[in-house]
Amino acid sequence: MIGLALQGGGARGAYQVGAYYAFLESHLKFDAVAGTSIGAFNGALIACGKEKELLDFWTSVSIGELLGFDKEYVRKKIAKEYDFTYLKLSLKNMFAVLKSKGIKIDGLEKVLNDYLDEEKLLKSKMDFGICTVRLNDLKPLYIFKKDMAKSKIKDYILASCYLPIFHLEKKVDDHYYLDGGFYDNTPINMLIERGCKKVYVVELNPLLNISKKPSKPIEIIRITPKRSLGGVLIYDSKSLIENIKMGYYDALRVVKKLDGEYYCFKRRPNFYYNFLIRKVRLKELKHLKGFFHAKTNKELIIRALEYWMKNENVDYYQVYSPYKIIKEIKKAKENKNFVDKFLTQLKFL
Repeated sequence: MIGLALQGGGARGAYQVGAYYAFLESHLKFDAVAGTSIGAFNGALIACGKEKELLDFWTSVSIGELLGFDKEYVRKKIAKEYDFTYLKLSLKNMFAVLKSKGIKIDGLEKVLNDYLDEEKLLKSKMDFGICTVRLNDLKPLYIFKKDMAKSKIKDYILASCYLPIFHLEKKVDDHYYLDGGFYDNTPINMLIERGCKKVYVVELNPLLNISKKPSKPIEIIRITPKRSLGGVLIYDSKSLIENIKMGYYDALRVVKKLDGEYYCFKRRPNFYYNFLIRKVRLKELKHLKGFFHAKTNKELIIRALEYWMKNENVDYYQVYSPYKIIKEIKKAKENKNFVDKFLTQLKFL
């Protein structure tokens, strides 16, 4: 069995949608998906085969309006118009949240009502589970769909997403619940106990991750953001779409075993890069390997290529041929630094 674990992380969850589309393109099928917080929401729609609706949600949603914030406040925040009106609107929203004792979850409930099909989820061959935390005794709750009453599925998902900033409501069994990320932000062990021998994990914030160690030695394949996904609350759709693209190419790099760290390169063997570098002096190679912290010639060339591509603002979202990029560098009229000069020394013939 193959499982998919989706980490919590607020609006960064758009990244997981891109990753899932890379899995689909690679014909990777999952037997079970388990998620915490936004990973629970994404996982529910994935499990019932609503990946198109999930993509539609993340490319059109206004996170600020979803949480009930004033439209003009959201517009000004996106545009970075930090004027007196913005300050007034900020205070207005803050007092509204204080008055209601937290952000109301009406918007989140509406999204689940609009997008989730409980019947389809229960009938799906893909299992689905969530992690949440009961507030009164801080006891974790791991639960799969077979143990959820149909009428309570949305409540379980909301319970997994329940941050302290939300207005508290008793959602399941007359208890208050907290976001599952406070106990286990990456519910891998749920999938292990379910019988999965291989688990793909789509992380959103690996540096600040409260997760339990795997209970058994299984194969775990991690999809990790190579660049910042931004904050938990992302107000502009442009950033969300950027994160979807990043998730797609980060996952594609792992699943198809492409070369590269930040960019995607067609896979080439070590001897290909050893051949390219044969005319470069050993002293220069030693200096460059130290600069890029590279152990092999392949690592050195790829990191040097990525260094040049970042400086030239080359689009991240393609699969590149090393040959074509090196040819492009050689065409440049001037070599700006020692990295550029090194790359022009690479020889194909």
